[in-house]
Amino acid sequence: MMEWKSNWLEQNDDTDALKKQLQSEGFDAYQWTGRPGGAYLDYIHSQDEVVCVLSGTADVKVADDHDTVKRGDRIDVPANTYHSLTVTSSEPLVVLTGMRKSQ
Repeated sequence: MMEWKSNWLEQNDDTDALKKQLQSEGFDAYQWTGRPGGAYLDYIHSQDEVVCVLSGTADVKVADDHDTVKRGDRIDVPANTYHSLTVTSSEPLVVLTGMRKSQ
């Protein structure tokens, strides 16, 4: 269920360029920071969501899939899919994230 892309940042380390890339894919991209130990459980959205890790690590669960994400990982969460995230690093988790814009 979870689409996973590792080393996504290796293509381009410029945050503004990455944001523009996500916007060109139809997402309303913005930077978000999660505090160390923060748990964001059982979210669901009516649009597709993308999460691209810029720094830190987190455990992520999307539907029945579970894994750890780190810098360079990208997760595409389908619309209407429960997902959770728990920050596991001692530093904040910084991501580019966004929902697919309605057409």
